[in-house]
This record gives sequence, C-alpha cells and structure tokens, in this order.
Amino acid sequence: MKKVCIVTAARSEYGLLRWTIDGVYRAPNLELLLVVTGAHLSKEHGDTWRNIEEDGYLITAKVDMALNSDTKEAIVESMGRCCMGFAKVFAELQPDIVMVLGDRYELLSVCSAALVMNVPIAHLSGGDVTIGAIDNEVRNAITMMSTLHFPGVEGSAQNIIRMRNSLEYVWAVGEPGLDNFRRSTLMTRQELAEDIGIPIKNKWILVTLHPETNESLEYNLQMAKNIITLTDSKEGVSVIISKANADFGGNQINEYWAEVEKQNPWKYHLYPSLGQMRYLSFMNESYAVLGNSSSGIVEAPCLGTPVINIGSRQTGRYICKNVHQVNNDFSEILAVWENIEANPERIKDNYYGDGFTAEKIVKHIEEYLYAE
Repeated sequence: MKKVCIVTAARSEYGLLRWTIDGVYRAPNLELLLVVTGAHLSKEHGDTWRNIEEDGYLITAKVDMALNSDTKEAIVESMGRCCMGFAKVFAELQPDIVMVLGDRYELLSVCSAALVMNVPIAHLSGGDVTIGAIDNEVRNAITMMSTLHFPGVEGSAQNIIRMRNSLEYVWAVGEPGLDNFRRSTLMTRQELAEDIGIPIKNKWILVTLHPETNESLEYNLQMAKNIITLTDSKEGVSVIISKANADFGGNQINEYWAEVEKQNPWKYHLYPSLGQMRYLSFMNESYAVLGNSSSGIVEAPCLGTPVINIGSRQTGRYICKNVHQVNNDFSEILAVWENIEANPERIKDNYYGDGFTAEKIVKHIEEYLYAE
C-alpha cells in the first residue's frame, strides 16, 4: 500500500481537510499517515488535536514546534523546530507523498523538509491571491515546491500553470471545506442555543478575525475594536468570537477578546475553537459574520449568510454577492451593517465548489501513486 502523509497545523485547516483525510483513510490501497503540528498542540488554541481523535482518526505523529507567536523572531524559531521535527518524521515514516493545504507559515518548514528528502508534495488550495498577508508569498512558495496541485477554482489553476509553466498535475477540484455541507448535518438553531447557552431569539453574530501580517499590531487591534464598537451599540445580539490564529499579533487580539468577554459575558462568548461542524452551523444561523477569515469568503456564500469582510487580508479572492468588503474604518463597517439590516435577503453562491472535492483528490492521488 502507498503511504499518504497528511499534515495539519491548525483547527481551520483540519476542518477543510477532514473529508480528504477520510477519503484516504477509507481507500483500500492507501495508508493514511496523519501528522499533527502547530496550533493543534497549543493549549492556548484549544489542544485541537483532540478533535481529530474524536472524529476517529489515529494521529501517526505529533511535531511540537513550541509555537509562540508573541514576536516574529519566536515564529521563525518555531519554524526551525518544525523543520527538524519533520525531517525525523519523514525519515521514520517513509511516506510516498505528503499532502498539505493552504498557506500557513508552518507549511514552509514541512515542505522544505519534504523537498530535500525527495518526497513528492500534493498542495491543496494553491494559486489563490491574497495580498493582505504573507500568506500569499507562503502559498506561492509551496506551489513551487509541490508536484501535485489541487486548486479550488479554474482561475487559481491558471495562476499555478503560469507560475510553473506547466499544465502537468494541476486539477481545479473545488474548495475542500465545502464537502462539509454535503457530508454532514448542521446543528439546528435550538441545538446551538442550548449548547452555547445563548438566547435563541437574539440576533447571532459570528466573529473570526486574524492578524494582517503586513500591518502593525495597532492596526490589527483597531480592527477588533471597530467590531466591538459596532456590536456594543446593538441590543438583542449574541456575539460568538472564535480566537485568532497563531500569526504574529494573534495573541494580542485574543487578549483583547478575553477582556471584552470579561466585561460583558452575557453578550460575548469567546472560544479557542468551535469545532468545524459547530462553527459552520453557527455561521448558518448567524445574522452576520464579521472579521477577515477565508471561511467568510469561501464557505459563507454557500449559506448566503451576510459577511462584513474587514481590511485587506483576503484581497485578491473572488468576492461573492453576500460578502461586503470594507476598509478598517468604523464608519464603513456601520454603513454596511445598516445596509444588511435594510436588505436582509440571503444570496447564495456555489462559486467555490460542488462538495465533491475529496473524491476528486483521492482519485488523482491514487492514479499518480500507482501510475505504471
């Protein structure tokens, strides 16, 4: 059996990879090697490796990179530990291919080790353009190190073809996170209200804000403060906040969120991780989504939930009609909120995929590994 090593470094990334992991796990001629690193192993970020085991998947190895995002120097030091850890893991496991998704900086270390050790890399969700963070450069670097490419949409596939000057092994398969809507049953509003402990009749707001790594800490904190200025002014709302990721500035945003929750625990509810299904279920039942997460750009359009996307972290992605793009400016955020109140009709859009991405990826992986 051919060994497929899938690497996950964060809760959001695992949620997107879930059904591809499942497809490899169930394939009779493939052996799943699941390696966990990054924020999954951080208590601050919820020890989310436990969610993977709860889903029934055996974790083959853990690479603790002693993740610390307080300074950029600390992040680079963590990346060094990650590279050394994966050198050892790849030497022990001898995978036939390594699969990674997206643009997390941890993946630079993972893919560098795989490249030098002659392990082919399959990259999911490459070819996108997001100019508001170093994710863009990271994503493109991973593309150039990879052999197989599974972009979400045709435009991203064309970007990869231009970068690599080759059509070989590039397939536009749809964004893998959309498989969740076909493969899972979302929680009901009643179930969510009881689970989280919020009034069912309130307007629910989902907040997911990550740092713009090309901007200052002050800029990023101002984005968070603008959101709270808006929600503080609204009556009859319950705000669920999913913590920022492990980028530089994430800890400071999370400290601010914790203080906001402490001041008003009846309105604000902070979570290190909601878990993918609870997160998507809450997104479905939310009045609006605020922040700058890619989930607002890719997943929310399938539900039609209004999104206020703040700043430039996602600039370059295709923007569906349910998404309202604003600058880091309170007056713009307020104006869009008022527009949503005046036009509450939901607009759904399946631009990013059909929910069958995992099956396509596994098929191409099998064909590649077993090609004569």
